[in-house]
Amino acid sequence: MYDKALALYATVATTLSTPRDEKGQGTLEYVGIVVIAALLVGAIVSAINPGDITSKVQEKIQEILSAG
Repeated sequence: MYDKALALYATVATTLSTPRDEKGQGTLEYVGIVVIAALLVGAIVSAINPGDITSKVQEKIQEILSAG
């Protein structure tokens, strides 16, 4: 029983002490910011122009999926 706990501890300790490769982290953060900004703009546009946004978005998604 202690062998499994010791093996788990060793695995966690090794994983946490190993330096991480953060290559591409900045890009991922910028993508997240762009996605949040796009959602915010979409929310503002839908609040100003409360048309049938859902059906328009679904139509565009279907166009994109059927193009392939």
